[in-house]
Amino acid sequence: MSDTKQPGTSARKWTEDGRLYLWGGTISAIISWVLIPLFGLFAVFSGYKLYGDDGRTVSPLLIAGLGAIGFASWVVYLFSLL
Repeated sequence: MSDTKQPGTSARKWTEDGRLYLWGGTISAIISWVLIPLFGLFAVFSGYKLYGDDGRTVSPLLIAGLGAIGFASWVVYLFSLL
């Protein structure tokens, strides 16, 4: 009966093992290509955190690269309107 979880327990667990940055970065990289390019900045941050904290190399580079390209293409487009 007293198996209630604290509100921040699952988010803290996801942050500690890197799943939050992996899935959050992946989703934000996709959103930066399709809908809102500003989400690419979060993808770059997530890739940086995954690379620094977990020591992974391939997935952080893909996430950060896709997010950076999505954001950079938006910036190039805005400058082309000038």
